[in-house]
Amino acid sequence: MRRAFASLILSATALAALATPAAAQLEPGRVVRVQVGYTGGSFDAIGRIVAEGLRERLGLNAIVENKPGAGGSIASDYVAKATNDGTVILIGGAGTHGVTPALRRNLPFDAARDFTAIARVGEFPNAMTVSAALPVRTVQQFIALARRPGGVNFGSSGTGTSIHLTGELFRLRTGLEMTHVPYRGSGPAVLDLQADRIQVIFDNLPNVFGGIQGGTLRALAVTSRERLPNLPDVPTMAEAGMPDFVVSSWVGVFGPAGMNPRTVEQLSAAIMDTVRTEPGRTRVANLGAQPSPAGAAEFDAMWRADMRRWAEVVQAAKVEVDD
Repeated sequence: MRRAFASLILSATALAALATPAAAQLEPGRVVRVQVGYTGGSFDAIGRIVAEGLRERLGLNAIVENKPGAGGSIASDYVAKATNDGTVILIGGAGTHGVTPALRRNLPFDAARDFTAIARVGEFPNAMTVSAALPVRTVQQFIALARRPGGVNFGSSGTGTSIHLTGELFRLRTGLEMTHVPYRGSGPAVLDLQADRIQVIFDNLPNVFGGIQGGTLRALAVTSRERLPNLPDVPTMAEAGMPDFVVSSWVGVFGPAGMNPRTVEQLSAAIMDTVRTEPGRTRVANLGAQPSPAGAAEFDAMWRADMRRWAEVVQAAKVEVDD
């Protein structure tokens, strides 16, 4: 009798052990709320690609919720404080989870502590771009020109953006005299670049690609690891003589801290498959991004390295913004 009872206990324990991993899985029909810190734009579009992928691959009732404001920090804070069972996730990027934590000290969350990296979706490479009228065709020629008395001006879509900090990184690496000129968005900066009021910008490729194609702008280099298919003749920064100068405005999916690894694995696999296969890959590429799916471990390492790098640039360049 005792032996039978002990056997029953062992069987129940084994079943419980087998059930534990399954319990960490999100079951079909569960509602998953994909938080986006902006209304419209690439983050919103990627959020909808992710939600559709989760619906198709896992049978989840994935919906997109927009919580705009404070440069994406309202949505980030909401997710940081949400339940960590995988039913609330966030579309985050280099700005919200790399640059913003490096710049702002009064955030209502700790970016390094309060999030779980789930998967990277894509990257928006930057292009070092000048006016086509500027008499330079290479990065080294630009550096030689910029050594003139008074230096040069570089523009950005605003103080504290990844575009701004990429320019600061270039200034620090070259030791050039470069004055930052912030704008309210890329559009006005590109217009002043064409008019030679500023001499260079390190902008996301979609913002300058039209001018490059149209012949009013010239790309001297791209900040990706490899050359881009749509700009095959433009060298990388490394090829142009700037080693270890790789910058991209990446976009990925985060959850709250402390998520069950099996839930992370489940979501990560579905998101990566969405980006690797059609039509997800094409939809991401049509946003001007490079589809670059990465799992949780790779994404986590990349994101944290990016956050450390921007913190070093902010400190070295003495960049300040109003909290």
